[in-house]
Amino acid sequence: MSEYTTTREGFQRAMEWSLTGRPEDSEQYAKSTTMPTFYHIMNGQRLPYDDYVKGISEWRGKISDYKPVVHEFLRDGHQLAARMTGTIKVNGADTEFESFMFGKVDKESGKMEWMVERSVWGAAGGAPEHGVN
Repeated sequence: MSEYTTTREGFQRAMEWSLTGRPEDSEQYAKSTTMPTFYHIMNGQRLPYDDYVKGISEWRGKISDYKPVVHEFLRDGHQLAARMTGTIKVNGADTEFESFMFGKVDKESGKMEWMVERSVWGAAGGAPEHGVN
């Protein structure tokens, strides 16, 4: 069972790892936390595995500081739900975000099969500008 999907603390570590590190190490992160058939639906847009990895790499390339905080985490059988907020510095701009995530976990490996995420973000101290519609 994957350490990243069984507890809030493990999921917190996975979220911290997701957007920190070198862009070229993005696939290592994905292989450690997701199945090869994984897909991510972010604000209604479906990303297959390869596009998901590419997106992680792109984000890692423009982020200089990332501090996610997993507030709520629920794992029931193969189902997972979480709520996370945090700060992120993108291309030098301070940003705040809030995300709600729901996913399915592979019973044998403990890796994510899929995840649906709804996220809003915007300038620190202001109203969300992205993901609000």
